[in-house]
Amino acid sequence: MSKEEKENINEQQKEVVIMRIEATPSNLKLSIGNYGSMTKEEMIEHVKEGDETGKQIIKSQLSFMKAVASGKFTKAISSV
Repeated sequence: MSKEEKENINEQQKEVVIMRIEATPSNLKLSIGNYGSMTKEEMIEHVKEGDETGKQIIKSQLSFMKAVASGKFTKAISSV
């Protein structure tokens, strides 16, 4: 994701990411770089706020969904 794309995260992308996070188990925790470990609720709050942590969560979730949709994820897993 380019710098311009990071800055132009729209509400629809936020909602898709929030729905994806809400669909995960309630005991999910995520660690992103130096941001530390976060609960599902903390992740959703960062995404809603659109802060730097939220942008990183959105970026990673959108990248993952693109990899799944394109077949790259399945190909990578099956090659292991």
